[in-house]
Amino acid sequence: MSDRDHAADPTYAALVLGSDSFRLLVASYRDGVPLALDGEHVPLRLAASLDASGCLSQDAMRDALECVARLRERLRARPLAAVRAVATSTLRMARNAHLFLPAAQQTLGHEVQVLSGEEEALLTWLGVSGAAPEGSRPLVIGIGGGSTQFALGQGMRVTRAGSVALGTVRQALTFFGNGRIDAVSFAAAVSSARVRLADHAADYGPGARDCVYGASGTVRTLARLARENGGDGTGDPMAVCRSDLEVLGARVLEHAGGGRPLAGLGRLLPRNVAAALAILIALMEELEIGTLLETDAGLRHGLLHDLHRQRQTVAA
Repeated sequence: MSDRDHAADPTYAALVLGSDSFRLLVASYRDGVPLALDGEHVPLRLAASLDASGCLSQDAMRDALECVARLRERLRARPLAAVRAVATSTLRMARNAHLFLPAAQQTLGHEVQVLSGEEEALLTWLGVSGAAPEGSRPLVIGIGGGSTQFALGQGMRVTRAGSVALGTVRQALTFFGNGRIDAVSFAAAVSSARVRLADHAADYGPGARDCVYGASGTVRTLARLARENGGDGTGDPMAVCRSDLEVLGARVLEHAGGGRPLAGLGRLLPRNVAAALAILIALMEELEIGTLLETDAGLRHGLLHDLHRQRQTVAA
């Protein structure tokens, strides 16, 4: 690509050091529309490595730095107008994050910004908003290993954003840590999540929005599992309804009890599926969400949009 082409179609990279995985997205912009050029998804499960005192293990930090070094080489493979690297809930919470982050920045060659929960929610919304119908008021939710985010807005403006320290890793350890998944523990996980989410119901309820998007790998995985295990209450391949999740919940309990295997489970741990499902059901019940729309867009896309918007503002 020539310098002239690079100036006309700027290329950006977004790197998310998340609680479940590290994700990279590289895209160029032509006429304001992103074109993905490269991407990577590395499941590291950082949140699961936190010990009882809230510190990341030495092994987890070593593996994470090795991953960052590999991703650095991907960034060097093409000319980039800008790079933005961020960290989410686990590195917000880890008591020894001050040891890991400087090493990660030195290895990557770029600053790593630790996002607040609200910033994470806002940027995720920005990444999804382009998929929403024009003039709509979409609510965007995301479930991660360490936290759950929600943001509401219209057009390109976020009107409200929030975050709760409610993630799949802690939920799995709290309610299914002994390996036992039954109706009692699952109901308790849903009930606990509803309590944590109750204060946000009024701000993000039906009267505040007209569509809801699930913008995380966790939501996409649950939607896929629901479809593969008999849930198809909407008839829309990109939507999942509450009854779909109830069917999936019954199938998870059947699988855990030694009955029919759960279709599509692969290498996923049943306790992590149960924990994520409990949070999503709690969200849909507490926020009165009947149907959730699945989307591939998310935080990485929001970071890219923000980089491009800043560049356009400077150019103007």
